[in-house]
Amino acid sequence: MKNIIETLKDSGSFTAFLDLIRIAGMEPMLRERGPFTVFVPTDEAFSRVPKERMDEIRGDPDKAVLIMSYHVVPGSLTSEELRSMTTIRSNLGTDLVIRSSDKGITVNGVAIVEADAFCINGVCHAISAALVPPSIDVVMP
Repeated sequence: MKNIIETLKDSGSFTAFLDLIRIAGMEPMLRERGPFTVFVPTDEAFSRVPKERMDEIRGDPDKAVLIMSYHVVPGSLTSEELRSMTTIRSNLGTDLVIRSSDKGITVNGVAIVEADAFCINGVCHAISAALVPPSIDVVMP
């Protein structure tokens, strides 16, 4: 089994997320520490973010830290465990709202499109859009 960073790299579908994790300086944490639950927007999700917004985030490591921290939760939470929760606290210290139905699970209204990629230091869930913390003034679709 691989760590979170290796798992995401091997997938090939999360290059934008990995780029922002690197800019935020969070790669060592997601490689060596844990366990973490990571909600990972797909490259397709990031492709819908305007280029100027992505350039703005890539050019501001502090903003990248805030946004990426909002995608990481302490502990390893499977989709089965998420189904019984209504909120979870992100590494940013703010809550994410979890909703579950027969159609699937959402995080702040964003669908989990692929759940339970298990890693030695946690679990990753692919999501259909980037999560934006309430304290960030960046608008993402």
